Amino acid sequence: QLVLFFSSHSFGSFSVTQVDVQATPCSGWNAPVHDVVLDPGYQSSRVVLSLSDGDVLVYSTTRGKSKACDLTLKFPHVTTQPFKLQVFRGHIMALTAPLADDPRSAEHLREIYFFNLAAMEEGYGPSPSRTVTLQASFKPRQPEDLALSVAMGAGGQPDRSKAHIGVRFVDVKGVELYGLTLKSPANTQASAAISSGGLIGGEPDEPTWWSAVLGWVPKLGIFGLSLTGIVVWSLGRASGGGLGAGDEIDEEFFQEQLRKARDTERAARGGSRGGAGVTEDDD
Repeated sequence: QLVLFFSSHSFGSFSVTQVDVQATPCSGWNAPVHDVVLDPGYQSSRVVLSLSDGDVLVYSTTRGKSKACDLTLKFPHVTTQPFKLQVFRGHIMALTAPLADDPRSAEHLREIYFFNLAAMEEGYGPSPSRTVTLQASFKPRQPEDLALSVAMGAGGQPDRSKAHIGVRFVDVKGVELYGLTLKSPANTQASAAISSGGLIGGEPDEPTWWSAVLGWVPKLGIFGLSLTGIVVWSLGRASGGGLGAGDEIDEEFFQEQLRKARDTERAARGGSRGGAGVTEDDD
């Protein structure tokens, strides 16, 4: 059993069974650490750090079978305020939390960001980033702290797809409870390419090149099977398979069947293009 510990400029793990720190504490950043969480998707070998200047860093503590201290990810810089962090279903839930000694702490808007870890691992390109799945504001109320609890499903078993968030607001008595439903990113579910991280009410996944190929397969398959069947049937007649020796290839029938197969394929392509008409001249 390991216990994670951190100071302003380092973190490490303490072995309870061996009563020892098994590796040199990790360090290498400038701003003080404000909060730390472990990424459970990597068996506690990846640590997420929230710094006091608003940066969020991800360090890997293993490299193969060796201990390491490798900076693997850096979150997009969305605020100058530090975050309080929680982890749930491939996402980092981060609440902006101004420092206590900040004289303008009451003026800063406090929001909850949901960062998609899989989207950051895929990198950034010309298309819009899905790094921030949701940005939740409770304005004019200011959330001061939050706690995450996994919801209970049927039979009293934990339902890991749902959770409850307890939020305490500034100058408000009591705690408000919210329901949270998150869809894990695709590569978290099956180590595949990233798809949309649907959140409360989950948005449908965007089409990928693979889904587009699968969409074409049935239409192309119908045309290919039809054409193959015509050729095989005609070759069977030409070789006298099951027919009289004096029979000749029915050219008109062959051309008619080929024309129908082309029409079927043309209609399929026209339907996939939203009904746009496409015309071709038959030979």
